Amino acid sequence: METRILGDDLKVSAIGLGCMGFSHAYGAPMDEEEAIKTIQAAYNAGERFFDTAEIYQGVNPDGSTNYNEELVGKVLHDVRDNVVIATKFGIHNIEGKSSTQEIAVDSSPEAIRKSVEGSLKRLNTDHIDLYYQHRIDPKFSPEEVAQVMGELIKEGKITHWGISEATPDYLRRANKVTKVTAIQNRYSMMYREYEEMFPLLEELNVG
Repeated sequence: METRILGDDLKVSAIGLGCMGFSHAYGAPMDEEEAIKTIQAAYNAGERFFDTAEIYQGVNPDGSTNYNEELVGKVLHDVRDNVVIATKFGIHNIEGKSSTQEIAVDSSPEAIRKSVEGSLKRLNTDHIDLYYQHRIDPKFSPEEVAQVMGELIKEGKITHWGISEATPDYLRRANKVTKVTAIQNRYSMMYREYEEMFPLLEELNVG
């Protein structure tokens, strides 16, 4: 498996595994044993980059909550030093709403710190390799969010941070406070609008 460097020094496999679908957004959660086998197969194929999020959760047939982070942490625990785990903070389901499209954003310093502690526990790890702001929160400036990310890096709870669905202005302002390693924006042959950000990503050395 080829590798890539995100930002200054985060080495990842060229192909990673997005784990959302095991427990969120695409119908009922996958059978846990099948999900475990899929993650293990990805690892055995050379993939070393695994992506999850705090909000990725579903309801099991018995009514219990299926936490994607717990699944990822469980499967990768014995190979933790060999993999890069990305997770995300900043959005949550609105109580009483079932649609995955009805979410609330919260990137307050208090919410971020509560989220990182929850993710560390569910992932059963002492650090997160790449911690994304899942969606921009208009109530808090990029400088405020980046300041908290810098604090978490100094504390060793995360080693790199990124932004999901970043805009050019937000990215540039955040990066001035704490180096941004990567963005995760929708991008495919069917959605190419973010190509206009490529020169900025090269300028800032953001993956």
